[in-house]
Amino acid sequence: MAPAHEFPGEKENREKAQGRKASLRSWEGEAVISQLLRASIGLQKAFDRRFAYAGLTAQEAAVLVHCAEAKELSAGRLAQAMGRDKGKITRFVDRLEAGGFLRRVSDPRDQRLLIIRPTARAERAVPRLKKTFEQVREEFLTGIPSDDLNRLGSLLSALHENAGRIYEGRAPEPSPKKH
Repeated sequence: MAPAHEFPGEKENREKAQGRKASLRSWEGEAVISQLLRASIGLQKAFDRRFAYAGLTAQEAAVLVHCAEAKELSAGRLAQAMGRDKGKITRFVDRLEAGGFLRRVSDPRDQRLLIIRPTARAERAVPRLKKTFEQVREEFLTGIPSDDLNRLGSLLSALHENAGRIYEGRAPEPSPKKH
């Protein structure tokens, strides 16, 4: 039975696997990637719904919390710390600045550089934002044993490394063969 939503190529790969034309590994890989994307999208939607009270998306809330904890930093440092590109971070900062959560000021050591600082509104909002992140995380992970979470964390780290290599144009390292 097909899932309610399929990602590109998923149906074709399933049909090929059913017809024994595709390797089991390609079907398993497609299914895992599809499940991973569904879980990620579902979690993103859950976070976004929970942050709606503040008029923020989950990503904006994460940027805001990071800025409040750092007290001041450049967009470049913020992007690096959050593993995002500077352009995307700048758009988040633009929206948060328009909402009165952040402000940009010139760096006194280098007037060409802008420093991002949280406002009093951000300082008031951050404790509840952090609590919301914590509550959603707890609900999302409910019922999953610690051993499984640790194994999943290791697997996701390996997948993240492979994704980084692909993005950078380097081939992923082959996995060790099982004996």
